[in-house]
Amino acid sequence: MPRARPTLGQAFVVAILGLAALLALLAALFAHASREGIVRSADAVRKERAERIGRDVERYLDQAAQAVRHIENQIRFGACRAEDALSVEQHLFGEVLNSPDLAEVAFTHAVGRGHAEDGAPLLAPENRWQVAVYRETENPSSPIHSRFTFRDRGRFVTDLRQRAAGGALLAAPLQRAPGEPADPTEHLTFATPAEERFAGQLLWSDLSHAEMDEARPEEQRRVVVTVLKALADASGRFAGVVRVAILETNLDALAAPRAGEPERTFLCDDRGRLITRLTPGDRLHETDGDLRIAPERVTPELAAALTHPLLREVGPSKLYVQGRFEQHGRPVLLSFQGLPETQGWRVGVVVPEDEIQGIRELQERQREMLLLAAGLIGVILLGGSLVLRSVRRDLAGVVTQTARMREFDFAPAPPRAEFRDVEAVLDGMEQAKTALRAMGKYVPVALVRQLFQTKREPSLGGELRMVTILFTDIEDFTSYAERLSPDALAEALGRYFEAMTAAVHATGGTIDKYIGDAVMAVWNAPSPVEDHALRACRAALDCAAACDALYAAAAWGDRPRFVTRFGIHTAEVMVGHFGAPDRLSYTVIGDGVNLAARLEGLNKQYGTNLLVSDAMHEATKDAFAFRRLDRVAVKGRTQGCEVYELLGDARSAGARIALAHAYERALAHYLASRFEEAIAILEPQAAADPPSAVLLRRCREYRAAPPPDGWDGVYVSRTK
Repeated sequence: MPRARPTLGQAFVVAILGLAALLALLAALFAHASREGIVRSADAVRKERAERIGRDVERYLDQAAQAVRHIENQIRFGACRAEDALSVEQHLFGEVLNSPDLAEVAFTHAVGRGHAEDGAPLLAPENRWQVAVYRETENPSSPIHSRFTFRDRGRFVTDLRQRAAGGALLAAPLQRAPGEPADPTEHLTFATPAEERFAGQLLWSDLSHAEMDEARPEEQRRVVVTVLKALADASGRFAGVVRVAILETNLDALAAPRAGEPERTFLCDDRGRLITRLTPGDRLHETDGDLRIAPERVTPELAAALTHPLLREVGPSKLYVQGRFEQHGRPVLLSFQGLPETQGWRVGVVVPEDEIQGIRELQERQREMLLLAAGLIGVILLGGSLVLRSVRRDLAGVVTQTARMREFDFAPAPPRAEFRDVEAVLDGMEQAKTALRAMGKYVPVALVRQLFQTKREPSLGGELRMVTILFTDIEDFTSYAERLSPDALAEALGRYFEAMTAAVHATGGTIDKYIGDAVMAVWNAPSPVEDHALRACRAALDCAAACDALYAAAAWGDRPRFVTRFGIHTAEVMVGHFGAPDRLSYTVIGDGVNLAARLEGLNKQYGTNLLVSDAMHEATKDAFAFRRLDRVAVKGRTQGCEVYELLGDARSAGARIALAHAYERALAHYLASRFEEAIAILEPQAAADPPSAVLLRRCREYRAAPPPDGWDGVYVSRTK
């Protein structure tokens, strides 16, 4: 039996009656609740101020994390060449130039060779260097200098680029500095983030002196907070460690109370040691290995707050705590807000209860609000029917949009409603649909629909499934990239991927990922499709045809044509979600995936464009024309497999069939060690057929030096 639920009209009447009852109750309890209300109001104000300061501090420190992310993205996507110190200097200079709160940004480069058993990085002895860009003083307009530390003739040296104030990137030459610095990769700021356990993590330091100021007297050394991260280059290899230091002095202004606020606000650590100054004359000193403020004077309330047990209650699961204590008979309100992105820092707020302003004004406003609420009841009753009608109409729009989203209809619909709140909900739904449309460009929509319909969240793991995998690559893409500007190259790749993707999707395939200029596609996952091997062959031919049409179109212009190589294999592999628990990728893994990738690479050795495995040939030989190309053990495999070239549809392969049949007869002679017969067939067509030229060269070599007894004709590929 369905549960009885009220209508909006019934809920409206009940709400009005409840409001009247509540007003009466408030009037009766007002005298008793006034003190509690004042305390709650003060607590809310303290919490808001603590959270505001916490946000301001974390936003300020996040400038350093943002700089790390900028540099990481520039290296990962090739905008900054991690192996080129001058390119690194340019990007570090930009970060310091655009962020006046940054004291220094440094990048330490080394060639990684994995990790030791204890997780320490294993580095190549050569190509170790560091580039550091830093401000001379805390003044944002002070000169910005660069320091290069690298090995020269067997020892480390330092080159400095000391610019004048306002100097451009290359406004000053590099000059050799005296002395022999230490290997920068041996410093803890490199060795610690480069450890295997910290891979991909931001590491924050506590207060410390700026590393660039190590030669200055201690009273002149700037105090900073540092963030470190090990970075990878565009190919995923370890590139080095970036270090960004942000000035500590600006934290004082962020933590200080605003004009007119009676509360004393401050930053401290979990041991009650001050992080920020109470007065401009306060100085830093080292306490138990940490830099902390030694205040000139502390009020009794603040001194008691810094030793209060409430400070120790702040933790990862309880970021905000509040309480009260008495200081010489005087009630004092106290709260602490934890900052999870720091080294155990807290925002403290302390205020004597009798210093809270506006208590009488607050009481008077409460009385006025009760009277106003009573008067508004009549207005609400009179206008309730009109409001209720509009609410129903607006909610109907929300229900309609929700139903469309359940059906995976994410088409845009302008949000229109009588009430701004409901329109904000509709606008939020439009933003969600925008995000889902965007997500569909990164994640297969079929996969998301499947998870939605089964009410499952993606989790690590997979299942064995027979799929067909296609890999593509653009021949000699590096030379293309060198001949085109970055914008022109990005536009060309975009048009190319658009044509390739359309051909794959048209045959029921799924784009697994784009890998630089390469494409990986899968059939029969996540959604099952029949004849997936046939569909993959059709997609490869359609991709080639679509690219030919693209290159012939006026929009392509005079750009060079891409030459695409394909490799296709069908096999039983693992299909599912792989990666870290909080960052998954839906993909396929297994030996069959590796073989498909190797087949694509084999095209380079034979001068072909489209190679498939013997499993693919067996599954599709009635629909397509093939040339049996060779018996190959691809790199990473010891067993040989038959490799075929896909020529086209079985009925439209044309003149290539005769050449392919001649080649296959020669291949049969070759596998039977009848090299003279194979050479006689191959010589007339080798000039026009690259695979014939490859096999002819191999036959001549074996004619001169016959293979050993028991040779099975398998060609062992040594390259990818």
